[in-house]
Parts: sequence; structure tokens; C-alpha cells
Amino acid sequence: MHDTSHAATLVIPGYRSSTKAFSLALALQGGLFDLVDTETNTKVSVPSSDEEAEELVVKAGARNQWFDLKIDAREDFWAQILTPGHRYKICWQDDGKAPWAYRGEVHEDSPQRLSVRRLPRPIKFTVFEDADAPPQFSVSLAPTAEICHLSGEPRFGFKLQVVSHEEDVITVCLRKTPLKELHGLEEIAHVVDEEDEEVEWPYGIGCFDGKEPFPSDDMFEEFKPSVPYKRTFWLEKYDKGTSNGGELGVLDAGRSYKVDVSKTLLGAFSKWRRGSKEELLAGREKDKEERWNHNSGQIILEVSDPFTFKTI
Repeated sequence: MHDTSHAATLVIPGYRSSTKAFSLALALQGGLFDLVDTETNTKVSVPSSDEEAEELVVKAGARNQWFDLKIDAREDFWAQILTPGHRYKICWQDDGKAPWAYRGEVHEDSPQRLSVRRLPRPIKFTVFEDADAPPQFSVSLAPTAEICHLSGEPRFGFKLQVVSHEEDVITVCLRKTPLKELHGLEEIAHVVDEEDEEVEWPYGIGCFDGKEPFPSDDMFEEFKPSVPYKRTFWLEKYDKGTSNGGELGVLDAGRSYKVDVSKTLLGAFSKWRRGSKEELLAGREKDKEERWNHNSGQIILEVSDPFTFKTI
């Protein structure tokens, strides 16, 4: 919000004050968005809803609020309006009537209406048949405790869990990713303090001179159906003997920090194949290169919500 001196109330279809969540289906039904089939360049007809737009109060000086917009094509609402194999975009409805806002937190008879700036970028997505759908993984990052002791005891870290929701084994090449070659904790977690300043973790850089050979077998990881891949990334005090650690030294006591999964970590799953390591890494190096050289295609990652922790 640009006016940080006054609170404002946003009247927006799709927002549910009871859960403080946002329903994309209700936003479409309430006239906030249009759904466009980009294959035919036509607006998709969406069944209407009698549910009234609810109000979201934005406090004076509040930070940006972000909401997840989720689509489950198996739900009846989406199954009736989406066609497998088609591409779509969701954009603001042209009439510009929603959302609207007024100053203050109490709805008066004639509230002072405020202008609402809508960013122009649409949401684009593709609907797949089940057989053609890309692999779907869930990526979860969570703290080992609510409190981080800067003394180092008890230990504190970030727990990573990755689960494949495919029926087949998916093998991922993890070379040059933080899951095999970690340079710093920023490759795992994006952390900001109470002033929204990003934490700068200790970072190490390595280099390799010459042509790199095909990755060794231990650079590949099998993700079996519903079997979690787990790692814990500990925050340590600086070790003068090894020059490792130092994460605890960049945090301040008595503060609260917010943590998101880093984009670098999400990029670690971009090179994948269906099948086991035994199948995909069999034969000569030339055979392996032929299997792995072409583009892997899309992979869908369902990412956990941000979390916070405090330091003492």
C-alpha cells in the first residue's frame, strides 16, 4: 500500500475473511478475473455465484500480503470449464469494477473511494491429461524448533522433505544443485528479518577447470512414489579450524525471521527422467549422455508455506 499513514479496506471477490485465504474460483465467479482459453483466444464462461465480495483490511504501513492461488483440475468446478491439452490465462476483468477500496476500517454510508492499481501480468497455465501430465513433487521446508539458540545448543536447522506423487520412479540429476554441491544456506532458504532485509549467509565458491565428464552415479537421486527424501540443514557457529559454518553469527538475538524455500532449491529438480537409476545409468558414458542430453520438460512443484522462527 503506497499511503502508509492510513488504513484502507479492499473489497475483493474471492477473499474469505474467516480463513484469511483466497479462492480463485470465487474470484472468477465474482467478476474479479476472466479465464481465457489461449488456444482459441476465447473467454471461458464461468458459472456465477451469489456469494458477496468480502473485505480485506490493510493496516497503515502494512507489508505486502501474498495469497496462494491454487487450481485442482480434479474438482468439479474446474473439471467443467477446463479442457485437457489447452493453455489458459487468468487476467483482470476488463470492466475494472473490482477490486475497489475505501479509506479506513469501518464501512460508512459514503466511504471515500481509493484508486486500486492492478499489475498487468496474467497467470498462465496448461491443463494435461493424466497420462501426459508432468511429474508432481511436493517440497516442504520447516524449522527443527520454534526457537533458534545462537549459542548453538540445542542445534537448530531447516528440515527439507521432498515427495514424489508419481506412480513411476523419477530419477533426478542433482549435479551442480544445492542438494549435492551446497555453497551457502541461501541456496536452500530465502530468509528475511522483521524489516524485510534479506539475511546474507556465509557463502563458498568452488570452480572446475576443463571439460566436465558425465556425472557420477551418486549425483543422481531416485524419487520413489510417496517415499520422502529428507535432509536437515543445520545452522552452525563458525569453525576456525575448517572455516565452515558461521550461519548463527549472522543472526541477531531477540529477532523474528521469515523463511521461504529458495528459488535455487526449486531449480534443483529441472533435469529428470522416468525410470530407475539402474535403467537410466546403464551402459557406456556415451549411452548415458544420449539418454540425458535432451530437455526434461516441465515438473510441477507444490511448495510449502513460509514459516517464522525466533532467536535468543
